[in-house]
Amino acid sequence: MKFLFLSAFILFFACSSNAQGLTSKFQQGYYYDINGQKVEGLIRTGTGKKLVENEGYITFKEDDKANKQNLSASMIHGFVIGRDSFIVARAPRVGTWSKNELDFMQVMVNSPLKLYAINASGGGGGGGGIQPSFGLGMGGGSVGGIGTGIGLSLGSGMFGGGNRAVYYFGSDTGSMTEMKKQNFVDVISEVMADEPEIVEKVKAKKYSFGDMEKLIKAYNEKHETKN
Repeated sequence: MKFLFLSAFILFFACSSNAQGLTSKFQQGYYYDINGQKVEGLIRTGTGKKLVENEGYITFKEDDKANKQNLSASMIHGFVIGRDSFIVARAPRVGTWSKNELDFMQVMVNSPLKLYAINASGGGGGGGGIQPSFGLGMGGGSVGGIGTGIGLSLGSGMFGGGNRAVYYFGSDTGSMTEMKKQNFVDVISEVMADEPEIVEKVKAKKYSFGDMEKLIKAYNEKHETKN
């Protein structure tokens, strides 16, 4: 029963995304608490003292006049700012990661093989960490869940200020693997298989590993016109 609930919960975010990225300014959004309850209000990324060591966090308030509260990554399942969706994930055993063992990843492409992005500014090694016990990941269907970030703002917000975006792919966060230059073409060919024109351009080297921002933008713009 818990698995079915989480699958539905994870998919509920699927309609959300645009190019805002994580931000230090409050923006309208919502999060899902650990019990799966949707809470709407104003959200910004954590800019003060952490509640829990080695965990990312957000700051939330119901409205402009309400008191602020910090919510650590282990206290929520994910959140949406504008049309950008983020899910909680633990550092994989192998791969470049953020400075936090438990942190927020943006869902860039919500296909059977999904594409995620995380800010690796904290220096990052892989975690050797245990995967979250609360079943985070992506599922199929159309009733709810954490969805894609259509558009991407690598120049500001979550991935700006000289920070480096690192991309992972997988059917869910529990099975994700870092995408590198060596596997770029194969991964993108599967992730973006529903847009064959984009895939052909990747195979023809019109997009390279260093063009991820442009590539994701082109894919999402083309994909969005069909929906």
